[in-house]
Amino acid sequence: MKEGRRPYLIELICALADNGVAFIICGGMAAVYHGVERMTMDLDISLDMVPGNVRRFLETVRDLGLVPRAPVPADSLLDPETLNRFVKEKNARVFTFWDPESPYRQIDVFLTGDQAYSLLEDHTVPAKVDGRTVRVLSVEKLLEMKTRIPSPRDKDRHDIEALRKVMGNLS
Repeated sequence: MKEGRRPYLIELICALADNGVAFIICGGMAAVYHGVERMTMDLDISLDMVPGNVRRFLETVRDLGLVPRAPVPADSLLDPETLNRFVKEKNARVFTFWDPESPYRQIDVFLTGDQAYSLLEDHTVPAKVDGRTVRVLSVEKLLEMKTRIPSPRDKDRHDIEALRKVMGNLS
């Protein structure tokens, strides 16, 4: 890492926050925030899909040098019909933006209704990230979402066990 440069996950979160993007940190980063010891390489977010917010998000990822992983225009994120088609026809759960020069530098935007910003925003906690306040999915909601994964990966099963321990420690 270069002198004075932030880790890329912190850089991504701060850029979104600095540009006024409404988002919720979910997935691995949320698990880490709640005390789960695990490695995560990408940033999973639930994005408020109102057009102005999506435009701020698209401007931010463009400035970060991120492009869609799939061969589709970034502006597809602004078209609910196109997104619904991705979910129904391609079984897409996320829209991924990545840096082709640094493939681990990526943001996954949730696409499915059960992960919609409006459904999750009341299940968040504030978190400080490099001086910025951002929203992180609550441990309870994160655990609920992880247990609903149809075919959980090994890391999801690890997260479920670890999140249950965290929940036990909160009691």
